Amino acid sequence: VSLINDYFFWKLEKMISQNIQNWLDVIEKMNNDNTYKLAWGRSILEYLGNVDVFDDVEISFDELSKLIIKYYWNQLYFFNLTQGSNKNKLPVIEQIVRRMIEVYKKETGELTPVWYERAEKYFKSNKPEYERIIKEISNALNKDVCWRFMNIGKVKVPLYVLNQKDKTINILKNDALELKEYRFVLSQLLNYRWAQLLEQYNSAPCIAKKVKGLSDNKVRRNNLTKFKNILLDTFHNHPIDFYTGDLLDDNDITVDHVIPWSFMYSDDIWNLVLTSKSNNSSKSNNVPTDEDIDRLKKRNSELLNKINDECMRIELIEAINNNYVDKFYNSMKL
Repeated sequence: VSLINDYFFWKLEKMISQNIQNWLDVIEKMNNDNTYKLAWGRSILEYLGNVDVFDDVEISFDELSKLIIKYYWNQLYFFNLTQGSNKNKLPVIEQIVRRMIEVYKKETGELTPVWYERAEKYFKSNKPEYERIIKEISNALNKDVCWRFMNIGKVKVPLYVLNQKDKTINILKNDALELKEYRFVLSQLLNYRWAQLLEQYNSAPCIAKKVKGLSDNKVRRNNLTKFKNILLDTFHNHPIDFYTGDLLDDNDITVDHVIPWSFMYSDDIWNLVLTSKSNNSSKSNNVPTDEDIDRLKKRNSELLNKINDECMRIELIEAINNNYVDKFYNSMKL
């Protein structure tokens, strides 16, 4: 990956202006102890992508804050991805967005994560509180992010004209037009760096896929019918609720991820069990118990002796031999 990345930057250097080269240098060489700079850069590019450029472009911190809330909301709500190196002292913007999520869940009763575009309507309905939140985030950007983003060591790279008093940045017309043209490439590089950083702060698997899925608005659960049918067939259509041991009614059977899907972001036979719809709903994204994990390991050993699907047998053998259940469970508890 490093060689490909180096080649990619070398190739771009042969084609681009100094403005775009400055952005590439900042993205490649920035130092981070949280994801603020990456969110800041992404928000500038997204803002420019949504406006027509006829002259120099002035962007307020408030407009960027609205976009940054969206990034953090989706990463936190769907996957609980911590955004800073110190889990005992979360970045201020992460704290704000986590509070927003809790308020939204309490006030709406929503248990399933929703995209921020949907939740934003709720917050905008309480205009004074929404504006207060935006100002709070803009203040954090003004204090720690807007000026740091342009620094590579002790060198300041001229990406935009910064006015901290008015909380605005100004980008020259030609630079803005170039950023619009290269927006996709630069955003993908920021996503790549964002995923790298999150891997340092989070023990969850598939982080790069999660960041890409959130960026593309393609976080969707797969249909688990094939797993349900295999489990039903394996246990001769006498389905037992994994959590209670009760016999399941034919109309009340669903498939559950013991280690939550929001952590795994994958569907693996070794982590899937049959349960009732009510148990599945009440379990939500809670961390499983030690008893659940012991039961899952025992179930997997039994399943290996009964399953006929060769591909899933191979998956089960790999999971058992590599102790995936304990490894992912322990990672989730970190």
